[in-house]
Amino acid sequence: MANPLKKRNFRDLSYLVSEDGLRLKPGLFLRSSALNKLSKKEQKALANYSISEVIDLRTDGEIFKKPDALIKGSVYSHFPIVDAELLGITHEKGLKGYKAPPDMPWLYKQIVTKPTSMNHLGEALRKLFSLEDGPRLWHCSAGKDRCGILTALFLVALGYKEEDILKDYELSDKPNRKKGRLYRNLIMFLLFKRKLAIGVYKAMLADRAYLLSAFSAMIEKAGSLQNYILNELNIGLDSINAFKAKFMIKA
Repeated sequence: MANPLKKRNFRDLSYLVSEDGLRLKPGLFLRSSALNKLSKKEQKALANYSISEVIDLRTDGEIFKKPDALIKGSVYSHFPIVDAELLGITHEKGLKGYKAPPDMPWLYKQIVTKPTSMNHLGEALRKLFSLEDGPRLWHCSAGKDRCGILTALFLVALGYKEEDILKDYELSDKPNRKKGRLYRNLIMFLLFKRKLAIGVYKAMLADRAYLLSAFSAMIEKAGSLQNYILNELNIGLDSINAFKAKFMIKA
């Protein structure tokens, strides 16, 4: 049976196994793209999870343009990981309104080093590590950049292998690559702007080089990824261990 949430870049992180041989309890920690304009099939599929909280990582502007559909029984939390639409892929005035997106490795470094972004990353990560019961879902727009970084930090803190974290991140490439090709071709053939077309296409990919750029910036800042989580984002080791005891099981 086809997964109705496939186009939402949705997945349950319980499929991954940590270096300690543990996995998250199924159905509790979910990540996706934005939840605007859900189809009836998507609504039904999400209802099966009985999601207790939705964590939105988008900017105010993105939320205004594409508000999440309400999920019955869910609390809504908002932690904007960037304080402006830095991704640069907007079309307020139609196709001609597109502007060149930033260099993606640079953008990822900004997300993990800019104070306001770090504050919201820390707040969102603390929310994930809270001992509140019920499934939690977090998302940005495409479920790739901000959602990808938060997910990576969550998995690093829980002791997953870097390669497994990178492979999970790369799963976001397929649902976004097709859209990237579409926009690239439209810009190329309607606006004749090759450089812009290539930049927009690259911005829509989930290239592990982007996430590795964020990892490098975090290590440069704190000495290691774990130190970044503990000391820069102020996530307590006790809270991580308590979370593991409650929400992780033997694989």
